[in-house]
Amino acid sequence: MAENRYYNEIMGLSGMDDFKDVVEQWHTLSENIRKYNVKRPPVLPSLLWASDSGMDLARLMNMLTGFVYEEKNLIDFYGSVQTLDYYMEYPSEASQFHELEKIMEKIRSAAGFRSEYHGLMSIDVSEWIGHFNEENFINVLKYLQSINSDILYVFQVPNYNPQAIEQLTQILALFFHIQPITLKLPDADALGFYTKNELLKYGLALDPEAEQLIYASVARLKEDQYFAGYTLLDRMASDIAYSLYSTTPPSNGMVTRSMISAFGPDGMYVTEMIQNNARVFTSQFSY
Repeated sequence: MAENRYYNEIMGLSGMDDFKDVVEQWHTLSENIRKYNVKRPPVLPSLLWASDSGMDLARLMNMLTGFVYEEKNLIDFYGSVQTLDYYMEYPSEASQFHELEKIMEKIRSAAGFRSEYHGLMSIDVSEWIGHFNEENFINVLKYLQSINSDILYVFQVPNYNPQAIEQLTQILALFFHIQPITLKLPDADALGFYTKNELLKYGLALDPEAEQLIYASVARLKEDQYFAGYTLLDRMASDIAYSLYSTTPPSNGMVTRSMISAFGPDGMYVTEMIQNNARVFTSQFSY
C-alpha cells in the first residue's frame, strides 16, 4: 500500500499528542484490518475536540479527512464530498430552533445525487455551552445517532473550557462511542520557530538579534487570552515581508533587528494586534 502522506504530516505536528495518539491507533487498526482480512471493520469512535483559542481546526480537519481517506478501509466514503462542517447556532428563543432541519439539509446536500452521505462531519457546538441538557440539543444528538454508522462526527468546542467539556462528554457518551481530544498550541519557542520558517518562505532570514526579537514578540502574543494562533503568526510574517519589500529589503535576504523593530514585543504592531484581537473576540458576543 502507498504511504499515507497525511499520517506523516500529522505525526510531524508540534505537540498535539492526543490527536497523534488517535491517528496512530487508527493507523494500526487499518493495518490490522488489512493484515487479518477483517470482513466487518469496527466503527470508529466519534471525536470531541477541545481546543485552545487560535487552533487551526479547519486545517486539522482536512488532515484527518485526508488520512482516513487514504487508509481506504476505515470508512466507506460516499457522497459528493469527503467532509462537511456545521456550526450549530443557539436560538434566542426556543421557538426559533431550526438546527435539526438545517443539519438534515446539510447532510442531504453532501450526499449529492446519491441517497446517502458517508464521510466526516465537524460540528461546532460552542454556542451551546451551558445548554447541553436542553431538549433541542438532545434531539439533534438522537438524529445524528440514527445515522452514526455512516458518518464520523468530530464535535468541536474552540476556546477550551474544562467544565463544558466534562459535561458535553457525559452527554455525548449517551449516544456515541466518544473519544475526547485536547488540542493545545505548542509552546512559544515552537511558535517562534514556526514564524521564522514562514519568513523564510518570503526569502527572509533572521540574524540572531532579529530572531530573538521575533521569538519575544511571539511569546508576548501567546500570553494574550485572545491569541489567534497560527492565523495570526501567518499574518505577522506576511506583514513583516510587506513592510520590508515595500521599502528597502535586505539585499542578501538577511534581516536585522533594526529592520523589524516595529514588530518587537513592545512595538506598535504587537500592541495593536492584541487590542484588535480583544475587540474582534468580544464583538462576537455583543448582540
